Amino acid sequence: MDIIEIANLRRRCQMGVSAHELQAPQDIVISLRVGSQRRLAGESDHAADAWDYKRVSKAVIALVEQSQFALVEKLAEQVAALIVMGMGAPWVEVSVHKPGALRRSDSVGIRIERQAADYARNIAYITIGSNIAPAANIKACVKLLRRYTTLLALSPVYRSAPQGYRQQPAFLNLAARIHTLREPADLKAAVIDRIEAELKRRRDPANINAPRAIDLDIALWNDEIRQYGGKPWQIPDADILRYAHVARPLADLAPEYRHPQAGTSLSQIAAGLAAQSLERVELDLGWAAG
Repeated sequence: MDIIEIANLRRRCQMGVSAHELQAPQDIVISLRVGSQRRLAGESDHAADAWDYKRVSKAVIALVEQSQFALVEKLAEQVAALIVMGMGAPWVEVSVHKPGALRRSDSVGIRIERQAADYARNIAYITIGSNIAPAANIKACVKLLRRYTTLLALSPVYRSAPQGYRQQPAFLNLAARIHTLREPADLKAAVIDRIEAELKRRRDPANINAPRAIDLDIALWNDEIRQYGGKPWQIPDADILRYAHVARPLADLAPEYRHPQAGTSLSQIAAGLAAQSLERVELDLGWAAG
């Protein structure tokens, strides 16, 4: 295996846990060693056969500049996931340092190694919807999802008519693919409920279909059928087989994924629900967006 090296990529980003640290962007130094199977470049001397290190650099810069991190560990994990899962590298080593973070030292940082097997489980698919200031709340939700999980990909955003209770604005919907070390009940309690609380989700006991600032659900978990939590909630989410605004974004992320109960692919399920009106909406959600 060849190793592509990008040394000391310097950027500034919002990073830290104290108010003082978050007053201004912090200097960050990132170094990468990316595994590559493209030995042909050494024979052909042709750029098309080589690993596109400029693409890697641009993607990492976009991630850094569009996100906020409390810890260097989080930034390193997101960079590793981006390169392994987003770009297909078989292996990556990521080093992230904060110059001047500790007195009497040049920098403080972390070095991690990741490969595809590290992201094999748990892969969760989260559906997201909003019809109260939807563009702003969707953007805020994605930012928090990046902070609290390892975000791998985002679907396009769609506008859909409300279900059940019709006297309300249209929804914006999308789906996210994440990697997490948590189990479903823990993910719901520590991440989903936290995001909904931060974005001031209000539940109306008299109307479960009332307008909402944000709504997140675990739609799929690996390839499993399971229950979780006290309700209990069901995986796969039953709405995948009912509504295009749920099935279509999931199909965009994983068209060949076979529904563990129905046995058909997400693309086939979405096609069967195509009569339901959806309108694709252009909404800039930064890196990982479809």
